[in-house]
Amino acid sequence: MREIIERLNKLFHDDKEWYTRFLACRGDSAQWLLDLLQDLLDYEAGCAPTDRHRLFKALLRLSADSELYPRCFTLTDLEHERLVAGGSFSDVYMGYLRGQCVAVKMMRVFDESDIDAVLKGFGREAIIWRQLSHPNLLPFYGLYKFRQRLCLVSPWMENGHIRGFLKKQICETDRLLSLILDVALGLEHLHAMGVVHGDLKADNIFVTSSGRACIADFGLASITSSMSSIQFTHSSKASRGGTARYQAPELHRGGYNDRRSDIYGFACVVYEFLTGTAPFPELPSEMAVMFAVLEGRRPPCPPSCSGKPALDGLWALLQDCWHADPDSRPTATRVVERLRGSDIGASSSMESEEDWDSTSTSKFRRRLLCQQPRALPTLVEFESVVLGTGRSSFALEASAQFSFNRRPPANAGGAGPTHRGAPRPCQAKASIPRARR
Repeated sequence: MREIIERLNKLFHDDKEWYTRFLACRGDSAQWLLDLLQDLLDYEAGCAPTDRHRLFKALLRLSADSELYPRCFTLTDLEHERLVAGGSFSDVYMGYLRGQCVAVKMMRVFDESDIDAVLKGFGREAIIWRQLSHPNLLPFYGLYKFRQRLCLVSPWMENGHIRGFLKKQICETDRLLSLILDVALGLEHLHAMGVVHGDLKADNIFVTSSGRACIADFGLASITSSMSSIQFTHSSKASRGGTARYQAPELHRGGYNDRRSDIYGFACVVYEFLTGTAPFPELPSEMAVMFAVLEGRRPPCPPSCSGKPALDGLWALLQDCWHADPDSRPTATRVVERLRGSDIGASSSMESEEDWDSTSTSKFRRRLLCQQPRALPTLVEFESVVLGTGRSSFALEASAQFSFNRRPPANAGGAGPTHRGAPRPCQAKASIPRARR
């Protein structure tokens, strides 16, 4: 395992020609490589942070170029019962997966000219989300496919998002600070993994059954080009999207989301925690908000902070997070340190009951290495697949077990959510479906 990881990272880093050929793989070869990369990423003991980051980037690129995703993402036996929410690009259903209540985020059907881009965006969100595991990040269970519609499956959050939760619950200062620290800890982990969220807002933060805040919705997330660099974008749309009231001034000037703009967005989320409203509720439009932010305006200190030393310290932190100069904003790690410091004194709700751990999501997933007669390919087999000099027995065995057709056969329906009592669809393929032309 270690030998393969080291060899892969050396090739990804040092051999541009080899990496180009790797990204050019298609069909069975690409599927085999995607499955292998995901299994290597799942083997946490064998992956140093820099190794993991390179494998992560390679997986994301190959998935986008080949329009495939690792087969271990595919879920079966999902039932959806009722629509609970709708957005610009997706609808959310409540459903059941092997007896557990789940949220099913189902892609909406668009004009044929738009559907391919939306499908790729969903696949990309799944790739990024799948690599994340932390108590303050909503887990990803897997992908379900319903005809030409992809579905992202995650735990059902009975308490809903934080905005509705805070309207129903009167939280004392200590409890509020605990929820704020939860969000900061989740953001710290994202940034440590080289992931930029890109759309932090109260609607994308949920409250677990034990009362812990967790970050969700990674549809606009991107990965940094290295563990230390600031800027990498998968696409201009993904990197510049978001909600204007939570966006940093550099984004209003046409810049890109990065860790620093996430910190600005975090401060806007905290402001909503304190006031119950998004920043600048007095401004009627997002255009008005944009001009106000570019002129240097920031949300005013709410009356609820007056006379409370902890909230005074919190407000000082928010001012730093809203700094006009992105480089002057604190890192997520520094935000966590200041929240826990004596001026604010926040304590995490992570000390409470666990909502999930590494086994909570793995029980729904198929690990392909466990299904193969041999644990791992040799380096010769691996390179033969990339260089096209032959196909390993590993890849041939995979092809015998799975089909890689772009579209489901007629009347098959794909593998997707079913209503109770409906016939079960056929097994999902590991390809991102394409729009019919």
